[in-house]
Amino acid sequence: MPYLYGDPLKCTGCRICELYCSLCHERVLNPKKARLRVVRMEPAIDKPIACRQCADPPCAKVCPTNAIARNAAADMVAVDEAKCIGCGTCVEACPFGAIWLHPERKVAIKCDLCGACVPRCPVGALSIVTGEQFANRRRAELIARLKPIMLERVRVPRD
Repeated sequence: MPYLYGDPLKCTGCRICELYCSLCHERVLNPKKARLRVVRMEPAIDKPIACRQCADPPCAKVCPTNAIARNAAADMVAVDEAKCIGCGTCVEACPFGAIWLHPERKVAIKCDLCGACVPRCPVGALSIVTGEQFANRRRAELIARLKPIMLERVRVPRD
């Protein structure tokens, strides 16, 4: 299942993705209306947060109106805004903190995998990946870090 991945090692916290997302979906530049968020994890680490498109989504399990369901054809979890009553139980149930209530319409909003933000990221921190692709990428990064560093012995002149 694909999902939007944000690399915290690349993200600079510029929040252009949030602005572009709100522009595409709401026609306004308002990060509170974006389907993804950039959160500050540490003083210098920012992480883009977006729906992980869970195989068995906890947000859908707790929705009292069945407004959230997996769309098998699109291979993603979708929100039917017509059914959503804005109770917020899905927000509390999401283990990734990747679903929010629209500040005005009071309906659940989350990433719909449109991918419009991906090419707009100036540092390439965003990508749409599957769980397998992510695991392979992380494995390659870890292997690259384990390569031995060759040190050269240098003679220090003595006075």
